[in-house]
Amino acid sequence: MSYLHPIRLHFAGRFRADVSTVNNNRQHFDNQNFNPNFQLPGNNKGMWQPAGTGAWRLLDCRVTSVHGGNSDDDIALSATIRESGDRPSAKIVDLDPDQQGVSMIFGLTVRVVDAQGRSLLQGDFEPAAFFDLRANRSSGNGDAGRSAYFQSVLTDVEWDDVTASSCLAQMKQASMAGKLSIRFITDGYQMGGPQRGYGRIVGTIGPCLEGEPHTFVLGRHLEVQTAGTVGQDDLEYAQAECLVDAARRKLLVDVGNVLQVDSASGDFSNMGEITLSAGNGAALGKLHYTGAGGYASSAGIYELPEGRTLTDVELAAIGQSPLQLTLVPPGATSPISFAAERQDGFYARPEHFVFRLDPGTSARTDLIVSRFGTPFGNATPQANVFPFSLPDQSPLPDVAVAAKTDDHGRAQITITGVDPTNPRRFIDGQVYGIVFSLQESQTDPNVTINAERNFISVLTFDPGQKHASPGWDDVRPIFKQYADLYPRPHGPNSYAPFAGLPPSHPVVNLDDYDSVANFARRIVKALELPIEHPDHMPVTRDLSGGKRALLLDWLRNVGADGKPKRIGSPSVAAAAIVGAVAKPAARFASGAPKVNVGRLRHRPGQS
Repeated sequence: MSYLHPIRLHFAGRFRADVSTVNNNRQHFDNQNFNPNFQLPGNNKGMWQPAGTGAWRLLDCRVTSVHGGNSDDDIALSATIRESGDRPSAKIVDLDPDQQGVSMIFGLTVRVVDAQGRSLLQGDFEPAAFFDLRANRSSGNGDAGRSAYFQSVLTDVEWDDVTASSCLAQMKQASMAGKLSIRFITDGYQMGGPQRGYGRIVGTIGPCLEGEPHTFVLGRHLEVQTAGTVGQDDLEYAQAECLVDAARRKLLVDVGNVLQVDSASGDFSNMGEITLSAGNGAALGKLHYTGAGGYASSAGIYELPEGRTLTDVELAAIGQSPLQLTLVPPGATSPISFAAERQDGFYARPEHFVFRLDPGTSARTDLIVSRFGTPFGNATPQANVFPFSLPDQSPLPDVAVAAKTDDHGRAQITITGVDPTNPRRFIDGQVYGIVFSLQESQTDPNVTINAERNFISVLTFDPGQKHASPGWDDVRPIFKQYADLYPRPHGPNSYAPFAGLPPSHPVVNLDDYDSVANFARRIVKALELPIEHPDHMPVTRDLSGGKRALLLDWLRNVGADGKPKRIGSPSVAAAAIVGAVAKPAARFASGAPKVNVGRLRHRPGQS
């Protein structure tokens, strides 16, 4: 059941995403033509936040409601949600300047802390990217009006004594040992003024059960039908989640990232009467979503039907036909379809959907197929691979998908990186998309399922070059690019892009030999940290294995003065450093699913 469970807690507060925007423009990656003006705020320069560090923080987050057991005097109601008390802040990064639609959080620790400051529980957030980025959820230009959700699991969960919290005690008992499920929605992100870089967060923590996906609900997925409701752009990329709790004869519905939000109050706007119904038209209950504090306390999750349980007839109808949310807008008399499942009930989604690969290296995940919320075995999935960024004539990574799903509806996907032949010159590698279809689809087996939101993004790096004994001139182009793109932590001294604010000083100036040499031991330590660690270097997680090996070779191979060499020996012929270069895949398989690549390149915000 994941976070969408009768035992859960909701929280609300603020977050800060201190992103750098210098790297949003691919031309800024060109070392030879980089202009210092690119580090200044403004259009066609460093945009609105050139001084970003990549830090992502939780702020002022409090538990707003608990569900499960006797909630009236639960000590969790006075608890706060905090990040780690003894580690650096988490980091949020884009996959690539050409794919800013899967921004990912690394290195986050989540704690539930009681009123006395005691950690009731804490766990590490498994790195995850946002999903269902949608525009115009509330008023405001750009990212201020957008929202998205992050869903993942907390791992290595440590519990203190939670017997005074009925909710947490039941959650601990219901969940897998060492894991919990978490989902949070971010919106209201500010790109100017005193709150630049801050936004709102509303979330849910619940049990993590054996065999369920980490990044989405194995349940019912109702895509918003934008035509005839509130406009094509308003609800693009939004879907409601629904879970059938057959044991309790209830439905849990999550519309947190679907309903419109009033910017002034922060609560859901009155869009009209919303009813959940089964495919046979039987009404299963109305969503009572309006009211002061409703969004913060509910996170948009509701239990239906209210005051009764589902009948045998209703349970049978739900299991064999699509669910639908209907809307009667204010002043109207006739309902319109607001959100609905596919008529054939199929849903297919990869467990993990963001990958960074060196040539010849492989990554694996599962494609999980369900029908009307139940795992669908013996399905026949197909994959289509395409270059996501231009130029798009690069060799394709190899994608192998199991011929059939197993009894749990899972088909393993293996993605192997290739040498993309440096198509973008001064930007490392190439970005690819992978979409999926099912032969069993009753509508059209060649049409991808949820293609415009539901696809894998892969960054495949270029191979590196080997150097017999590298010097500063060999590694400086790598360091300089980070100094250019992230001037506050890694650029020149006295960086002051905003008038009226004091200058900041870099942690290390990556474009200066002496600064880098004096910092060499700490750089080596950061380069060797796992990608999940908040201190991993680079923050952006976009350094190829080949370049990382070159930097480490230079940093470790010190001269008589104890510093890395200023002058190295000539480089040898270019060769792949990580793995053997894989053979290019066929560009499009016979009967490959159809996909509108232009819409997949939709440029989102929050990056």
